[in-house]
Amino acid sequence: MRTLSLMCLLVASLPVTAQPLRLQDGDRVVWLGSTLIEREQLSAWWETALITRFPGQQILFRNLGWSGDTVFGHARAGFGSVADGFRQLKEHTLSLQPTVLLIAYGTNEAFAGPSGLPEFRKGLDTLLDTLAATKARLILFGPPRQGDMGRPLPDPTQNNRHFRLYADAIRETAQKRSLTYIDLYDLLGDPAAVRPAITDNGLHLNERGYRWSAPRLADALCGPSEEIAVAIKNPSGEAYTLPRLPLGPITFRCAGLKQGKFALHLDGKPVATASAADWAKGVAVEAGPDVEQREKLRQAIIARNELYFHRWRPQNVTYLFGFRKHEQGQNAREIPQFDPLVAAREKEIATLSRPVQHRCAFVAVP
Repeated sequence: MRTLSLMCLLVASLPVTAQPLRLQDGDRVVWLGSTLIEREQLSAWWETALITRFPGQQILFRNLGWSGDTVFGHARAGFGSVADGFRQLKEHTLSLQPTVLLIAYGTNEAFAGPSGLPEFRKGLDTLLDTLAATKARLILFGPPRQGDMGRPLPDPTQNNRHFRLYADAIRETAQKRSLTYIDLYDLLGDPAAVRPAITDNGLHLNERGYRWSAPRLADALCGPSEEIAVAIKNPSGEAYTLPRLPLGPITFRCAGLKQGKFALHLDGKPVATASAADWAKGVAVEAGPDVEQREKLRQAIIARNELYFHRWRPQNVTYLFGFRKHEQGQNAREIPQFDPLVAAREKEIATLSRPVQHRCAFVAVP
């Protein structure tokens, strides 16, 4: 029943014309949006979920999220006008030559309520018309739901009505343009119903929230994933290689064990203990070298994200490129020096995303 419900939810999240996302060598994926997108790069669970679906590929991800941003480019304006902010969004995005654009707006705009909807529709159309020049595949996300975290935090009822209204507007735009649409409002559901808490305040996902939502998002974008399972025929030792790195537990099965308890050893190290009957049915294990490699991959993505953030949003940007560049503008030549550091991390990410062979054995526990 749970699997059927999830499948229905995924179908509802995508237009009929949408095809599952398939990434390959050379793809350049750009995230665009406000707080939800900018904060993703701090934990990198969403990107990890997507990269592990396509192991070993040289896929470039760039996060251009900016907290508080809108389809008009408000947050990017700096000391200039909103038009300047939109121009910055446009020029930076186009310069990356993306092949896939993941676009998540609507949350900030929804606070304007029904009266702001016509202007939002117009702004979204302008943004999508502008980004069409990239010839990238455009994927739109609707704003997520706000959970009721109790007082003194505000009652989210009215906000959620507005989020739903703007999510529907984004869906209609996606359908009109035959674009993929991911309805985060329904896909992630009520964050207040998940424990431990997955948001800081009912709206903004915390690190746990990005991890919890990562497999759901990957399934919505790429199609439902199959269980990662390892079936061992020789209990005394057998090599295996996973099809992809796990986001969660790996199910290990072995039907050839005698009665008693057995410890699962991966590359000679014990990671879990269960009865022979349980191993025959399958035991979910979230430990071992594959999980450790997944974590190294995620940390490499986080490190790359930080390097690239300093490349495109240096802290002293006003002194380097703005109206005070006459004071420290000579230091702007150091900014491109981030490029080889970012490139080195990209190679590391591609390598770490490829599962490697390990050895599995079951050892009797006295």
